[in-house]
Amino acid sequence: MPRDSSVHFTPLTGAIGVLVVAGPRSRELLQRVSNDDPFGIRAMDSMRLEKSYRMVGTELSIEYSAYESAMDRFLHPDKGSFVGREALVASRDKGLRYRLVTLEVMNVRDADALGNNALTVKGDLIGRATGGGYGFRIGKSLALGMVGPEYATPGEELSIEILGQQHKAKVLEESPFDGKNKRLRDVS
Repeated sequence: MPRDSSVHFTPLTGAIGVLVVAGPRSRELLQRVSNDDPFGIRAMDSMRLEKSYRMVGTELSIEYSAYESAMDRFLHPDKGSFVGREALVASRDKGLRYRLVTLEVMNVRDADALGNNALTVKGDLIGRATGGGYGFRIGKSLALGMVGPEYATPGEELSIEILGQQHKAKVLEESPFDGKNKRLRDVS
């Protein structure tokens, strides 16, 4: 840290905590202390998968460029200089190694993809799932994954391994729930 006192460091680890209430009667307990609708991390993860929202550390990481994470609509390298611009443009011009896709996983029974599941085509490894779970609003097992760009076309069929079994997976259009963001923007 600079010695001129322009930056201050305050450790907050001991000052901030998280209380986790879980179990079959957790909702009943929380209703006694809050009027808000309680929801958990798994519900939030389910909703993010249905919207193809990326998460820092999985779909957004130093492992993948912003183009590989399918963030193109937010990237404007021609608007002027910014930190990282040259590296971003160079990665795009070199060609993408991966492309983020949303997958519908077929015929799952008791388990969904969680992440780091192998994605294959005809037995050849072509990528990996970065996350997955059940989309309760659309009633489908979903996964997000990084695949070679040639496999990123909607309708493309892949295989995904879940608990040692292969399942067919189909590349979907981004955001299988409310793809036009009408509900997000409160537009009828």
